[in-house]
Amino acid sequence: MKTLIGTAARLMLTILTLGLAWPSARAGVPPPPKAGLSLHVSPGGSDTGSGSAERPFASLERARDELRARRKAAPLPAGGVVVLVHGGEYAVTQTFTLTEGDSGTEAAPIRYQAADQAKPLFRGGTRLRGWRPLAQTDGYRLLPETSRAKIWILDLQARGITNLLPLKLGGFASGNGFITHPAHELFFNGQAMPLARGPNDGFLHIKDVAVKDGTSGYDRKGSKVGEFVYEGDRPSKWAAEPDLLLYGYWFWDWADSYERVASIDPQTRRITLAKPWHNYGFSVGAPFYAINALSELDAPGEWYLDRQQGRILFYAPSDPTSATIEFSRLASTLVELQNVSQVSFEGLTWELGSADGIRVQGGTNCRLAGCTVRYCAGNGVEIHGGSRHAILSCDIYSLGRAGTYVSGGNRKTLTPGGHAIENCDIHDLSRIDHTYTPAVVLDGVGNRIAHNRFHEILSSGMRVEGNDHVIEYNEIFHVVLESDDQGGADMFGNPTYRGNVFRYNYWHHIGNWRGTGDQPKCGQAGIRLDDAICGTAIYGNLFERCSAGKLGFGGVQIHGGKDNVMENNVFCDCAAALSFSPWGAARWREYVKNALDSPEIDRALYVERYPALARLAEDPDTNLVRSNLMVRCGEMLRRAGKGVQASNNTETAEGAITLRADNPLFTQPGAPRIPVAKIGLCPDSWRDSLAP
Repeated sequence: MKTLIGTAARLMLTILTLGLAWPSARAGVPPPPKAGLSLHVSPGGSDTGSGSAERPFASLERARDELRARRKAAPLPAGGVVVLVHGGEYAVTQTFTLTEGDSGTEAAPIRYQAADQAKPLFRGGTRLRGWRPLAQTDGYRLLPETSRAKIWILDLQARGITNLLPLKLGGFASGNGFITHPAHELFFNGQAMPLARGPNDGFLHIKDVAVKDGTSGYDRKGSKVGEFVYEGDRPSKWAAEPDLLLYGYWFWDWADSYERVASIDPQTRRITLAKPWHNYGFSVGAPFYAINALSELDAPGEWYLDRQQGRILFYAPSDPTSATIEFSRLASTLVELQNVSQVSFEGLTWELGSADGIRVQGGTNCRLAGCTVRYCAGNGVEIHGGSRHAILSCDIYSLGRAGTYVSGGNRKTLTPGGHAIENCDIHDLSRIDHTYTPAVVLDGVGNRIAHNRFHEILSSGMRVEGNDHVIEYNEIFHVVLESDDQGGADMFGNPTYRGNVFRYNYWHHIGNWRGTGDQPKCGQAGIRLDDAICGTAIYGNLFERCSAGKLGFGGVQIHGGKDNVMENNVFCDCAAALSFSPWGAARWREYVKNALDSPEIDRALYVERYPALARLAEDPDTNLVRSNLMVRCGEMLRRAGKGVQASNNTETAEGAITLRADNPLFTQPGAPRIPVAKIGLCPDSWRDSLAP
């Protein structure tokens, strides 16, 4: 007990030493100096203009090139440059790229900023017009007869849209690894439309595998060979499909992929998949469905892309001639910053990319503020390396994959990256790749995620790797809606990931609480520390409906880790407040025996920063659970084992969670003191509405 309390004290001392203690300020960016030069960009401008308010440029590229030319003659003016972007639509036909030479300085930053009250919109796609009802002479014999009278068709080639991207999707465990590919998508009045799929809801299941090679795991039996038997007759009609993919959780409920079909034999009800096959194999009972199946074009909103003839077939939700229908096209990133510093984008919207939205590589002190990234097939915003970049008060939503990917800091030297994601609303993700596509993938050292709202995600809300990150004042809900063995925040696999702090977050309605899809077999938690995660502080959080069932996870789940501290949290209406999967001494010693010799870290530095690492192989499964409040939870500690040290935890049947400081649940004697009114989004100059 003394050892663990000492570990907790050292962890809190580390937090204070790193300057991370509450109360913390917003990721402060001082107001910019008054710009010494203003340039103007407008959809009605001309790139032969001067860039003045009277003769604006027509593109960001022209403004960038003007600045490049001026730099050759003289330095940037005092106060820097503001490029005022006027409202309207801008077609994006190539990546807007800035390189190191396009950087500003601290005294002379460069801002690409929406003009007063303007709403500039940068679009990597095309608005589609010219829809007509499908005719018998158009063919398409695979279409269901009940659908033919409801299908609209559009000829893309007649509108100059050629060189269509192939249907080539990946997934977490595709045969080639987690590979993402650009993809066309269709949007109807701002809503992404699904490719024709069958069944329309839920999954079919593998009845049996064709080659029984002994592949197994826990309660699953299967095969590494991509050949299996299906139930019922539905897949028989897919045999003649020219451009079909099957999507599934083929072995584990956390490892999905798209697989191409080699053949379907209706007589034996056997499907043979094209190589390379899913990495983990195929299990009896595994769920799957078909996509881009013309024979499944039978529900409003579904569409089919005929790549051979360059046509779209669309079962429109309503008359497409009176709707806004858009098609994503640009197969590269919309914006790319390469080793750029002191540049910001403010109040701009990017949409309709067939790949990622914005990518920042290297550089320092760049920011997105009050921007929107939406309707892209890839990730919204990626930050790779560099330092002190910020994503502030942005709306990032309706994406095929993850909201953001942020990596910064040096794990070898424990130098912080200083990146921040703050006051952002990130939601409706995982449309194409359903797993490991959260609102934030965070890696490196010393970055901060604060005051955000993450929701409507099929997988985790956050994936956290590295050291000394602070995750605070966020609201996370309606995540892990389909995949299993996940958490609202997920960490995995490295006992030297230390010094991470989760505090004052509101985790609620995590997992499949709405009764859609297959029910989880393993578990869905608020925070999940998976496979040997250690030295994490979880305090002052609210967990509501983050655990369901008799065998699954608790609001917090720890799988084999040690030296973690769960303190002053509130758990409400969880089947279990905390759950554990103890490893025992032998498994633990084997797993960590070489951890401190990894070339990714400096052993001496790590032991100095995190003294508990000196005893890494000792006292497995030792974690501290102290001064937590449980409200109507079925269990306090599930599968705790002997290593869990629990004290001063209380249980009650009364109370409900609200984010009000006067809530009696938080003011009663002995209740954790949590600054609930500060949790979630904050009003600022970019965000005047906090509504969902």
